[in-house]
Amino acid sequence: MAWFGPKRIGLALGSGAARGLAHIGVLKVLDAEGLRPDAIAGTSMGALIGAFYAAGIPVDEMERIALEFDVREVTGVSEVALNKGAVLSGVKVQEFLRRYLPATFEELRMPFGCVATDLTRNVPVHFTEGDLIAAVRASVSVPLALLPVRMDDMLLVDGYVCEPVPVQLARQLGGQTIIGVEVCGAGTVGPLPPVGEVGTVKLKDLAAGVRTGNVQRGTSGMDVLSAVSEAFEGRLAKQELRHASVVVSPDVHDLTGFDYGQAAFAIAAGEEAMAAAVPRLRRKARRPAPVT
Repeated sequence: MAWFGPKRIGLALGSGAARGLAHIGVLKVLDAEGLRPDAIAGTSMGALIGAFYAAGIPVDEMERIALEFDVREVTGVSEVALNKGAVLSGVKVQEFLRRYLPATFEELRMPFGCVATDLTRNVPVHFTEGDLIAAVRASVSVPLALLPVRMDDMLLVDGYVCEPVPVQLARQLGGQTIIGVEVCGAGTVGPLPPVGEVGTVKLKDLAAGVRTGNVQRGTSGMDVLSAVSEAFEGRLAKQELRHASVVVSPDVHDLTGFDYGQAAFAIAAGEEAMAAAVPRLRRKARRPAPVT
């Protein structure tokens, strides 16, 4: 009977900016184990990686893109939007998405959804149909780093503000056994300096981080804001993960959100964490290992 057969696997890929490159490692293991998800939901970087996978881009190609990624591809003088309230306008981010993704959800090869946050109402927004590029662009719109997206009567920012790990959306898309992948930051600042001010807020510090893609944790105002944001995100994620069947938490929490230079480390951490969770996933999804 179907009641006792294999369960559909839903994958909820969480927010985490550069830490979210660990999702590629998670997908590598799932593919290798013959446990491809039947539906994917993603928030922020999880939305981007999930959309790539749902579009049929091979995982090894995603890994190549991540390892060769130069943050200057999505930054530059023409992108700066400091006078509008963010470091970057997001135009190049949108161009990057158009280079790899189809225009609509309907062109994807599997059920996929992503999450953004509507600041006019302080509510999550689930995208599962229509304009894929606009939806993913909204989901990755980290406040201050990228300008929000205006859509209809909504002002949309990164989905981590409300649903860092979209477990329920993965279930709504048809998943029965849900893998929740959490890549939140540590919620800490760097070592305190022996003397001098801490906590001074300078938007140029964030701009430097976005442009270089390699930032150490410190005690500037932006570091303090990042730590508060990560702590908040982590607490929300824990609430959502209570509804997941299997929780995967790659050891990337000490990386900053702009540490794109650590792509190889993040991908390897995703592989290690998912490999450890495979036996539990097989039991929950009723997917026994092949007999050799």
